Amino acid sequence: MPLSDRIRKLAQKFASPHEAHVSGSSRVGSEETECAVQPASKTRMALGEAWSASDPRTVMGERVGANSYKVNTELLDARLATTPIPTNTWWQNLIVECGDQPIVMGPYMVKSLNESVVVCAPTEMHSNTFVASAWHDDWRMDMAGSTRRVVAYDSVSVTVRYEGSTLATVPLVKGAVFATIVLDTQIVVRLSTIHAIIGVDAGDAPGSTIVQLNNGSTWLIWCESNVVLRQCGMSGLESPIPMQGAVRLALVATPSAIPALLSACTAIPIGGDVSINDTNDSAEFAIAWKVRGPGNLLMCAQPHHQHALENAEWMDDVGSYWSSKGTLRVAQGTNWQWSESIEPIGFAGHAEPSAEHTEKLRELVAIDARALPTDLHALPPDPYFFGKALARAARIALIADEVDDSHSRDMAVQRVTEWFEPWLNGTNSNPLVYDTEWFGLVSTAGLCDAHADFGQGRYNDHHFHYGYFVYAAAVLAKLHPEWAARHRDALDVFARDYCNLNYNDTAFPLLRCFDIYDGNSWAAGLFAFADSRNQESTSEAINAYYAAYLYALATHRPQIAHIVRAVLQLEARTSRTYWHINDICNVYPHEYSCNKGVVGILWSSKADYATFFGNNPEFIYGIQFLPFTPATALLVKRAWIEKIWAPYLHSISDGAQTDAWREIIDLTYAVVDKNATLERIARIESHDDGNSASNAYYWVATAPEL
Repeated sequence: MPLSDRIRKLAQKFASPHEAHVSGSSRVGSEETECAVQPASKTRMALGEAWSASDPRTVMGERVGANSYKVNTELLDARLATTPIPTNTWWQNLIVECGDQPIVMGPYMVKSLNESVVVCAPTEMHSNTFVASAWHDDWRMDMAGSTRRVVAYDSVSVTVRYEGSTLATVPLVKGAVFATIVLDTQIVVRLSTIHAIIGVDAGDAPGSTIVQLNNGSTWLIWCESNVVLRQCGMSGLESPIPMQGAVRLALVATPSAIPALLSACTAIPIGGDVSINDTNDSAEFAIAWKVRGPGNLLMCAQPHHQHALENAEWMDDVGSYWSSKGTLRVAQGTNWQWSESIEPIGFAGHAEPSAEHTEKLRELVAIDARALPTDLHALPPDPYFFGKALARAARIALIADEVDDSHSRDMAVQRVTEWFEPWLNGTNSNPLVYDTEWFGLVSTAGLCDAHADFGQGRYNDHHFHYGYFVYAAAVLAKLHPEWAARHRDALDVFARDYCNLNYNDTAFPLLRCFDIYDGNSWAAGLFAFADSRNQESTSEAINAYYAAYLYALATHRPQIAHIVRAVLQLEARTSRTYWHINDICNVYPHEYSCNKGVVGILWSSKADYATFFGNNPEFIYGIQFLPFTPATALLVKRAWIEKIWAPYLHSISDGAQTDAWREIIDLTYAVVDKNATLERIARIESHDDGNSASNAYYWVATAPEL
């Protein structure tokens, strides 16, 4: 069976929403393998159990609503809309708003439009405040008379189907060295470019064409039908006869790459199976790339992969590719494996507080516990700021327990339960509801207002928001297990919303925000952006998975805890790689990286020295540090803080506009010098709404000086 017929058959194979959760790949790359790219996420994980499988509609007392922002079945196949839909995935641009903004595969950015597919090998733009990917229409393939929609996806790929005058399947796979369009009907292939074509030559393999453009780039274009393309006008190519099958395009990074690229033309990646396993000291990750056709599979690895991939066969003769996250290196093979060293972490800090520190903590925590408001109307009405207040109170309870102040502990626990319960039973002023349109937990305000609660109803920042709730749930499960047991199903809903590990869960998508290939979470929800996805606060992402880990531990679900702990560790390393400058490494050009220590917002195709709420330096740095918990030690390392304290952090703290931000910056110095940090925070008179005097002191007293 020809390669194109196999891909077409497999792409059309899914027939019901129930098949979306079945994985059937047995021999990756084998012709006998019958399973295609499934129409739903299918991350394979070592799961012994999952969060509660209770129907959230029942758990929430029928607090159910349909989002005012509807799933567009012109962009997403209607059969997929009956199962949990991704809301924060790397390819989200394909199914929101007009669906015309680019997605970032790795070396390429792609726009899948009605009547065309546009491929861009982005070029670098940078200044001292950003590193960006310049978009240009390097190649546009004509799909006249056809419309497109997403028909399948998994954790590392998405498949777009074109129907109409032209039938085609477009498998978009993270890291693919080739962009691929599989034509299912015979047409005259027409490709156009914004550049001038200055050379067209037949390659050494059947169906291959080498094209030189006046921007200095060279491309290999391969046609499965063995047709060699010819130039048509200044900026066009076309096939001399109608043809069918795969058309593949690859940027030639160096002349020595052509033989390896030709050997890889027939190996088409169409997806991947992912596995995550965790032991006490190591987290194991694997991607088994799903391939159709013979040949050598070439895939691009990001910098964090390059430091960790085991037994990788690096194809340096192929050259490297530029991306806004650093240089991409090419690896050959269908199986990727890497491990992350697990850093010990739990409820308590990393060092035992001294007797002197313990006495001071008793003094501070008693004051903080007494100050917790009893008037529920004094609490914020939105999920983010309420979540911060709730987690802050839970931290006070936990610190009080650790320093043996049972009175303050019980007082704080009582406040946490009193505050939490209205959000569980829907009697708060902005009740949470289960959204039947996009399969998630959203605020009532957000259900109809795209911008309410930071875009919460459009699925912005869910791991940030609900991470604070889950942290409080974890503390209550530890300190008041009877209460947590009574409310377990309801508490689980918060964890399931952003940290669902069960691919058979019909109520929530798998790991809503986490991107297994990029290794980080994406906070942006159902909004289209020219720079694609983004995340601002790595520290709040870390807090979210730390909270889920503690909650699993406290509720005696070790299998869940192991998997979440693995995700947490990978998120920490990619945060230190892409948001921290000169921590693990530096992936950014000198002009951008020479005078700063952090990225404020990382996009799929851009790094910004900024935040969404202002460009004050204390905002840009501070949003990468808060909240301070034992998990902060995964991000804030002594060697890095020593590098950036004198040139940046010291003056930023001194110039901060408020005590709250000043304290956040100062607290990082605890991993270098605890006594000096205590002297600096002694001047603080007010705290961030997620912090307290006792928590700040506790962090300093127990921080690792590593």
